[in-house]
Amino acid sequence: MEQEKRIENIGGDGGQLVYAPYKKGICIKRYRGIGEKVVIPPEIDKKPVIAIERKAFLSCKTVREIVLPGTIEEIGDWAFAHAGKLRMITIPNRALSRGKELFLGCKRLREIVLDGTDTEKALRASQGLGRMLALAVTVLHDYFLFDPVETGSDAWVRRWDEALMSLIGLDDLDGFEELWTCGEEDYEGKDYDIKSYPVEKRKMKLRVVYFRLLYPYKISDAVNTVLKEYLSRHTKGTDTPEAWELITEEHCNDLEYYRVFAESGCITGDNFDGLLEDMKDCSAEIKAYLLRYKEEHFAAKDAFASFDLDW
Repeated sequence: MEQEKRIENIGGDGGQLVYAPYKKGICIKRYRGIGEKVVIPPEIDKKPVIAIERKAFLSCKTVREIVLPGTIEEIGDWAFAHAGKLRMITIPNRALSRGKELFLGCKRLREIVLDGTDTEKALRASQGLGRMLALAVTVLHDYFLFDPVETGSDAWVRRWDEALMSLIGLDDLDGFEELWTCGEEDYEGKDYDIKSYPVEKRKMKLRVVYFRLLYPYKISDAVNTVLKEYLSRHTKGTDTPEAWELITEEHCNDLEYYRVFAESGCITGDNFDGLLEDMKDCSAEIKAYLLRYKEEHFAAKDAFASFDLDW
């Protein structure tokens, strides 16, 4: 077996890529360093880089972004598992041979970018496909969706939405017994009990629901309806108001979230005053939107109410 070699100073931080000959090219065996961005070169020693070995980036503590070249053909088991700060990875837009649980424990992974021209990447970003790919492997846990060639096709989107329907259909205590038995936590930084666990479970589901409604690429009318009904079941004034809490906690000044919230029937005459009270720290634009919504949807009802007579 040929000896492993190293490329020094990857990313300018003194990091190393450990590699070795593999088939007709090169395999990246490990990354060692403290860099935030790692760009794998397409060629080493005049040979194409065709593989990422199993566990190559396992438990990397600092890496936030990885860029794989278009020459990559294989990615081994757990290649990027437990890279706790990984937020973005660029992969070739081609068929890949992949191993198991590539992104296990990558809770911050936000986007899997398919390589291509700037125009192609911008189009996919506008459709939300990079985020859909990341959610497929981190939240929906469906690695059949990790398919660069099929990403965005009618069948691929349909399967993605089916996985989302399965997710929101799960009991909110699903997984709690295992979590409690093992003494582990699914969510960082909190001590979960039987009361707080379902709240965070619903928020996790709702984050994906909001995303899908914000990026309704090829969404069917049936799925669209189910997702909006799910939001409305968790609006302010219900026993489980996490759809509203999620906005106030994480998207207080993001108008698009309020629009999705409103279009899903989550604003009512009964909860309007409470919503406005919760928005004390929001921008004037957001408050104006809510007041316009009230005027357009509830003003007529209020006007008729003024004609009520006490017979």
